[in-house]
Amino acid sequence: MRAATSWQEFTGAVSEHSSDVLVVDPCVGAERLARERVRELLAVRSHSPCTPVVGYVCVTAAAIHAVSALARSCGAEIVVRGLDDQAHALLRTLHRAIAGSAAEPLVVALAGPCSPLPLDIADALTLLFRRPDKLRSVDDLAMAASTTRRTLDRWLARAGLASARTLLACARTSAAFHLLTTGGLRATHTAALLGYASTRALTRELQSLMGFAPSSIPPHMTRATFVDGLRPRLFRDHAVTASSY
Repeated sequence: MRAATSWQEFTGAVSEHSSDVLVVDPCVGAERLARERVRELLAVRSHSPCTPVVGYVCVTAAAIHAVSALARSCGAEIVVRGLDDQAHALLRTLHRAIAGSAAEPLVVALAGPCSPLPLDIADALTLLFRRPDKLRSVDDLAMAASTTRRTLDRWLARAGLASARTLLACARTSAAFHLLTTGGLRATHTAALLGYASTRALTRELQSLMGFAPSSIPPHMTRATFVDGLRPRLFRDHAVTASSY
């Protein structure tokens, strides 16, 4: 973890170094510069646009405008000082943001097949992989896609994609793998964060898709090799039976 002591140091570090997540208060020290700082942050972040951003702000008019711009531009998570910044809550937010960014190669893999889909469905699938904690069931996914479960699966089949249930399993196991390995979370905490009914449900899903349990992840397996193994499951020819929700 690296902390910047000035805005210039922060933007310089963003432009020169890669990060798992950026935590920023664009209002610190000078609220009148908040909008300009947001524009500057988005510009220097352009070399790594998939890096998640967390806005950590006080409740002021300038802060609300600034973080709203961040949320619209890069899907930033928002944490309000004194309200939801307790240590455990902040840590959960950081883990969610990092796990979502880890799924970006899968989002890219879906881009082509999603292009003929209705925009609401394509956007819901992107949200699913970037924030699997928000869409915890096929019903949640169908609602986000503004359609029914049956119609959603028809569209997915037409696009050559796996069923909604399997895509949900892929999104959650992608996040789970990252939290278990890079995030260092235990299986119980990972299951709770991602909305699994139990650790056993997480274990069954990971075994069904990838052939191993959280306790037996191959030591040589990196995030890249995990994604390579999971990517074919996104498509209809490689569909597998996922656990029910």
